[in-house]
Amino acid sequence: MEMKQHLMIAERLLQNSVGFSSVLLLFTLYAIAQQRFQIFLMNDLRYRIFHYLGFFSWRQLGRYFLPVWLANHALILLYSLLLTYAGFSINAGGKLVILWLFLTAIYLSDLLLIYYKLKKPFPDYIRIRTRLFKNLIYNFWFLTHLREKRPLLILVVKLLSIFLLNGFFYVFTNGKFDIRWLEFGFLCTTYIHFPVWMEKHFFESQQMVYFHNMPLRFVLKLRMHFIIIVVFLLPELALLIYKYGGAADFSGLFSLAILLVSLNMGIFGLIKWRKNAVHSHKAAYLVFFVLFLFVIFGVHPILISALCLVPFLLAIRSNYSV
Repeated sequence: MEMKQHLMIAERLLQNSVGFSSVLLLFTLYAIAQQRFQIFLMNDLRYRIFHYLGFFSWRQLGRYFLPVWLANHALILLYSLLLTYAGFSINAGGKLVILWLFLTAIYLSDLLLIYYKLKKPFPDYIRIRTRLFKNLIYNFWFLTHLREKRPLLILVVKLLSIFLLNGFFYVFTNGKFDIRWLEFGFLCTTYIHFPVWMEKHFFESQQMVYFHNMPLRFVLKLRMHFIIIVVFLLPELALLIYKYGGAADFSGLFSLAILLVSLNMGIFGLIKWRKNAVHSHKAAYLVFFVLFLFVIFGVHPILISALCLVPFLLAIRSNYSV
């Protein structure tokens, strides 16, 4: 995209109150993710040495923390500069003042968080427990891991996935393409989730080695993986029901929902089956091309779903695997 197009988008965002509010919301989500990551680092025993910063005064800590904050928030700062440049040409001074006051508030809140966090005694052991569910069942272990260790991964993947899928639905509702367009959209959305399923494989193979010595029934593993994948795909499934549910084609809706879940199960099974990350990427490219041909030639979604389940079923066939 050229700079002229970026400036046009920035002007539209400043002219539209909803667009400007969306920008502030995205900045807030980004700042929250950064704060959670900073708290995670401060709770890690390996970074105990940095807690000497707790002896600094407010002004000293702010001076040392400012370069770090600028580096971590460079993305939203650069886009704020772009909005500022575009705002001067359309006389959007009021919104620009709100924007920079908002960024200043984010910086001060981050500084307050770190300042008071460092002033507290550093415990020898950090126990992470959920507030709602004291005894967390296995089906939510991976989701809790993502929330605690990979919040940016969830945020980026879900934003890209919903944005892309919504674009496919927008073109489809205009009547220019048939159902194969949505199937291709689900295929693209599945590959956006590729880093998440890589993380799931690493989580289960490295942090759950204990379970490799326990014989687990095939049906139990199938149910656990299915629940995790469906829960993570709930935003996409909700968008599918909202956009396509009004067509009164329940068989088509069911086929598309099964296709979306099966594609993600197949990609995860391929990663788990291949084990090596490099080989997984190479195999994923080939699978994408083959599935794209199936979609182009009008293979029924249920048949594609059945084919996608093959690598997943092969990956979990052993009793001594998670």
